[in-house]
This record gives sequence, C-alpha cells and structure tokens, in this order.
Amino acid sequence: MITLINLPGLKSFSGLQMHTPNPPLGLAYIAAAVKEAGHQYHVIDAVGEALERVRPYPAREDLMIQGLSPSEIVERIPDSTDVVGITCNFSTLWPLARMVAEEVRKSFPEALLVLGGEHGTAVFEDVIENSDFDLVVLGEGEVTFLKVLECLRAGGDLSTIEGIAFHGGGGDVVTTGLSPRQRDVDEIPLPDWDAFPIEEYISHHQLNGINMGRSMPLMPTRGCPYRCSFCSNPGMWTTRYITRNPKKVADEIELYMRKYKAINFDFQDLTAIVNRRWAVEFCTELIERDLDITWQMPSGTRAEVFDEEVVDLIYRSGCRAFAFAPESGAPEILEKVGKKVNLDKLQAMARVAIKRGIKLSCFVIIGFPDETRETMKKTLGLLRRLAVMGVFDVSVAKFVPYPGSELFRCLQAEGRIELCDDFFLSPMDFYSAKAPSYCDAVSSKGLYRTMIWMYLNFYIISFLCWPLRTLAVLSKAVFAGKEETRYAKWFIDRIHVRRKWRKLARDAG
Repeated sequence: MITLINLPGLKSFSGLQMHTPNPPLGLAYIAAAVKEAGHQYHVIDAVGEALERVRPYPAREDLMIQGLSPSEIVERIPDSTDVVGITCNFSTLWPLARMVAEEVRKSFPEALLVLGGEHGTAVFEDVIENSDFDLVVLGEGEVTFLKVLECLRAGGDLSTIEGIAFHGGGGDVVTTGLSPRQRDVDEIPLPDWDAFPIEEYISHHQLNGINMGRSMPLMPTRGCPYRCSFCSNPGMWTTRYITRNPKKVADEIELYMRKYKAINFDFQDLTAIVNRRWAVEFCTELIERDLDITWQMPSGTRAEVFDEEVVDLIYRSGCRAFAFAPESGAPEILEKVGKKVNLDKLQAMARVAIKRGIKLSCFVIIGFPDETRETMKKTLGLLRRLAVMGVFDVSVAKFVPYPGSELFRCLQAEGRIELCDDFFLSPMDFYSAKAPSYCDAVSSKGLYRTMIWMYLNFYIISFLCWPLRTLAVLSKAVFAGKEETRYAKWFIDRIHVRRKWRKLARDAG
C-alpha cells in the first residue's frame, strides 16, 4: 500500500506578492504511474483538502501554514501503508516536509519514507542525514519510483536502481546518480486528477497564472536546454528538452474541458516555446479544433524562436498572456550567469506580441553575486524601455540561490550558505527586505529599495504612456474582480484576497 502526500503550503503577508499553491502536477503524474502499474495507493493533498485553513508558522510571525497539520495528515494515512511518498519541489517547503516525515515515522515506524522533487535531488545528503526519510528519488520520478516499489516487492537490492539516494552501511549516504530522462514522454500516463480535490483548486483559482476562468495546469514539454547558473534545472532534468505530441496535448485539453469544464490552461513548463516547429504544430492543432479556450505561460518562455508568424499563431490558438525573462539589462551580468538571451531580439518580439494583443510580462532578478549599482542602472533602463513599448507587467525579485543551481554550489563552497531552515525559507522573502544579499556591492535593504524603485519606475511610466489601458484594466479589477494582468491580480489581492487571509490568520491565531 502506497500513500502519496502533497505538503501543506505557505502564505506570506509581508511581501509584495502573496504565494498561491498550485495543483500538485508532479505528484499527480506519480499517482498516475502508480495506478497504471497496478499498485494500491492513497493520496493525501494537505493543501487541496483544506484550502481555507491557515495557522501560524513556528518562529515566523509573518508566515502562515495553509492546509492540514502534520498530525491531521498522519490520521488520514491508511493503516496498511508500507510506503509513504512525499514530494518537495520548492525548498521553502522542506521544513514542513521534515515535520510531516517526523510525524509519519512515529505512527508508521516500519514504513519506507520516500522524498521526490527538486529539493531532495539538490541536497539529498542533507535530507538523508538530517530527517526521517529513508530514500530520495533523484530527478524525473515516474519510472524510478516504480522501480523502487518493484524492488521492495521482490526483496531486491536498491543499489541496482539508477536515480536514488539512501542510507548505506555505517551511516553513509549511497547514491546511484540522477534518474535517466524519459525520452518517450507521450507514453507517460496523464496526471491522475481523480485522486486529488482538483475542483477545490479550480473553484478557488489556486494557480499561478492570472484568473481567466476555470483553469487546469498542463505540461506540454519537459526540461530546458539552457544552463543558467541561477537555475536548478540542469541538476534535476539535465539539459534535455523533450516535447510531447501536439495532438496528445490537445487531446488532454479537450479531456479537461469535458471532465472539469476548464476554459483556460496554465502551462507549467520550464520554458514551453523553444522549438519553433513544435510551437507551430501545436498552435495549428488548437486552431483547427476551434476549442474556444485561452491558455497562458505564467512561468515564462524564450523569445529566440518568436517571429510575427509564431506570435500570430499563438494568439489565434488562444494564448493571451505569457512572460519573457531577460533577467538583467546588463550584458556583463547575463554573461556571468550564463543567460543566453539577445536583449534586442527580446525587445523586438515584445513589441510584436503586444501589438498582436498578448498581455506580456517580463521577469528580472537583481542582486546576483557580481551585481553592482551600475549594472542595476542598466536593468532599470531596460525596464523603462519595456514600459514605454507597452509591456504590461514586470516582476523584480532579489536573487536567492536555489539549491541545486551552479551559483548555489559556488556560494556553498565559499561558506556563504548554511543549510538550515532560515536559508530554505529565504525565497519566501525575495519580494521583501528580509531576504539576505549575496551581492557584496549592495546590502539587502539596498536591494529592496532598488526593487521598489524599479517597480515605481516601470508602472508610473507605463501609466503615463498607456493611461487609458491602465485605467481600463484597474476598473475591471476593482468593479468586476476581473484579472487581465499581473498588476490587476496584485490589486485584487491587496483589496480583497489578502484581507480574507488576514482574517483567517487572526481567527487561527
């Protein structure tokens, strides 16, 4: 008997943005693989089963835990459970994962506790040595987790399985390396959303895109071919970029339209548009089916393969919002962090996308280790140009070293990172003044002031250049609660959503 657990979420009330939990897409894929293999399993979605329940986070007054408590999770585990699988993609959730594992171990001392997701892949030694987890699945998990289950059933040797880490003899940590990438991704069964309270996510709009109606998450591609040093992708997925068959992605969309009445789809890919041929085939497939849907790429995508034809097809197929990620306006910083982006090309394609009707956002990061006030001035100049040309939104975040990234390993080797709860929680603060600075030239407070100054510059210039557009978007947000852009989402959050969560937090406290 296998029990799969989606961890509780975290809410922050102090920063510029409030964190929103998403349906656990990765765990839903694992559940589907376990189901297809014929194993008996049970799912506990600690967020989805209690979306409107919050309680204080230990030792952090500005944070709240959203969802079931560890003891409530354990109460829902079937007595016959032999294996407990927990996913932890974001390191901010690691302290909660460790708490849940401690509670599970007390009630199920003989069960095998397995951790999956990016956090465990990045710091598997710390996980094995400092928690109750017995085993970590490294990298892509569907096939590897099934091999672990088959090995346990047969009484085999875990060291023969690629892609895991576990306790060895004498207290050592044994690793068999990263899981091999799955090339035939079309053979992976679709997420088993029937095992999750997906309607709760849909009706509460608990997804990371702007609210365009009843939404479902999708992953049409896997991986990213680039090697940005601030990204954990190479350590989790390698740099192999794999696309699914466009027809099968369209079939999945139609399935969710029928089954869940979905009208909008949020792509959760690392970067969906890398292959021009695939993008054209996928958009053409949607256009020919005339599905009358919208879709968006809130996590961002690349600009390199965009041209007027691709942008036109994307719009006609239903895409209404996506983001580019220049990350910095300073070429020297882009070179330092390995960000292969042509800023001139990106700006040219931004103009094309805006003209066609796409609500375009752009992401930047400040405070990289080699950042200076001069390089941040160049990023400010880029943001001003983006505002003038009509980009709808920007996200300015402080650099935080993601576990598993190249910059994380470098800073760790320099002794500037200690693997503790404060570090793992620090990404919750990268829109606030609390996140530490890893940039020698600028302090944490200096980065925060710069971030606020960049936001003010962008949105004031945007309003002055596009006043009627801005007023139309804000009026829909205020009077109709309708999100058309990220700043409308922020506005609604400040006026309505955050007030509700603060009341729930006060009641819980």
